[in-house]
This record gives sequence, C-alpha cells and structure tokens, in this order.
Amino acid sequence: MDTSGIFGFLKNEGFADVSKMDYDEDIVVFKFLYEFNKPELDAAKEYADENYDEDNGEDEWYEEYYMPYLTDTAADNIRNVFDDIREEFEVEGDFIIYEMERENTDGCEVVMAFANMEVEINLDDIIEDLNL
Repeated sequence: MDTSGIFGFLKNEGFADVSKMDYDEDIVVFKFLYEFNKPELDAAKEYADENYDEDNGEDEWYEEYYMPYLTDTAADNIRNVFDDIREEFEVEGDFIIYEMERENTDGCEVVMAFANMEVEINLDDIIEDLNL
C-alpha cells in the first residue's frame, strides 16, 4: 500500500493537520481537519437563516440547520476524496467525521483508515485502540 501517496493525496486536497497514526502494519490511519471555506460557511448561514423559525431560538438555528448543513457539506466532499483514493490506490477503507461543537464550526475532525483489499477494517475498534 502506498501510504506516502495517500498522505500526499490528502495534503493536496487541502486538508489541514494531516497526520498518520501508528496503528498496524496492514492498516494505515490518518487524522486531519476539514476546514470550511467562506462560500461553505456563507451557504450554511443562508440555509439556516431561510429555514429556522425565530420563535424557536438560536439553539435551533445552530443545532437543526447551520451545523447539519456544514456536516453534510464536509461529508460529501470527504466522501468524494475518499472514493478517489480507494480507486487510485486500489485500497479499501472507512472514515468518520466527528461532530462539531457549537463554539467551533470552522472545521471538523476526520479519521480515515485504509488497507489492502483483503484486509478487514473495523473503524470503531481502531478509534478505541487509538483513544481518538
């Protein structure tokens, strides 16, 4: 498996703080930050403004509209990169996006794991083993 190639691919896609985690010789694990750009943040704000009812308060604006919009945006973009890596490097994998906190909606943390086709990946076990 081309670990350095996958690392470079993630860096070239603009993800921040990409790091390779020591885990297993058959599975490579990366942790990185997906940072939202201004158009993504503006679109999330516009979506939340258009859909939330002021009578329900600010919590609804964040919890029901703004943050889910950003999470969905990140998931779509990360999924595209993930699929490209799987195809280009002929690997299997899995990823998880951690939920954002209301105080920090500039980006979200991601853990992504890859292995050769014949290796099974259990991301829950990996996250537990690495205390992530």
